[in-house]
Amino acid sequence: MCWVMGCVAASGNAVAEKIDKILQQDSEGLIASQQAQIKVEGLDDKHLEVIEQYRQVIRAQQLADKYHQLLVKQVAQLENALVAMDESQAQLRLTRMMLGPLLEDMVVSLAQFVAADAPFLLAERQARIENLRRQLFDASLSEGEKTLSVLDAYQVELSYGYTTESWQGKLDGNLVNFVRVGRLGFYYFTPDEAKAGVWDQGWQPLSAEWIRSIKHAAQVAQGQQLPTLLTLPAVKIETM
Repeated sequence: MCWVMGCVAASGNAVAEKIDKILQQDSEGLIASQQAQIKVEGLDDKHLEVIEQYRQVIRAQQLADKYHQLLVKQVAQLENALVAMDESQAQLRLTRMMLGPLLEDMVVSLAQFVAADAPFLLAERQARIENLRRQLFDASLSEGEKTLSVLDAYQVELSYGYTTESWQGKLDGNLVNFVRVGRLGFYYFTPDEAKAGVWDQGWQPLSAEWIRSIKHAAQVAQGQQLPTLLTLPAVKIETM
């Protein structure tokens, strides 16, 4: 009986030891599994960090490529601008070389025109031409300023074609009234209205019947009369 009970006790102890051993193994396995999971999670974090660094490198490379492309375009635009500037400067130098002789020719032509035209305001017009000649050789003036002066002189001459004016002046030492009607006619009459004349390659006398019309034209030019239809002796006057 005792033997049986001893066997049972021994058997119970053995079973308990096995159970403890199994539980210990399970515990160790759980701990190992947890440690392995921690290692795996650590590896995943490291892997994600490497991937993120790689993505940042790719983005940086893409930005660098775009910046390089932008620089290439800007350099190309700059080179084109420099080429265009060189061409413009070459054209400007050529224009300046041609402009001087052109302005001189224009002044010569203007002087010839004034010389062939009716001699109204002759001193003023000749003085304007002499001033242009001085300006062309004035080193302190730019080509643009010289060009504007020549064009202004031409504009003044052109304006004589559509304006009317009257003034007193001397003709052969005698005081007379001059009348210019555009470029249609250049006339004079004496203050006593005894004589009148018209310019036609020289002063040509007019009959007394024209004096009234010429005087009326003078009064219109001076603003003393309203413009009306006038009949005047017409002659050929130079036109520009």
